Amino acid sequence: MDDIKELLGKRIRELRKRKGLTQEKLAEIIGIEPRNLLKIENAQTFPRSQTLQKLLETLNCTPAELFNFGHLNDIEHMRTKVIEQIKTDDELVKLVYKIIN
Repeated sequence: MDDIKELLGKRIRELRKRKGLTQEKLAEIIGIEPRNLLKIENAQTFPRSQTLQKLLETLNCTPAELFNFGHLNDIEHMRTKVIEQIKTDDELVKLVYKIIN
């Protein structure tokens, strides 16, 4: 299992991208250096409480949403489910093929 710094970094990156923000823009908005945001997203450091508060406000999420990591750590489970479904659903195979081709 990933540690909390890694999971939080992944989650912040996910929420930032969902908002259409670059690292540079988000860092500017929350008042930190872009390299510090990079370190947070890459699990090299943990954000200070003031930074967490600004992230919550800027990303428009609750602490529960920010610390919701379940889906980030379960790629193998998702892969298995997708493969199982593709094995039995010809229409899904066609759809996936259109998407990746």
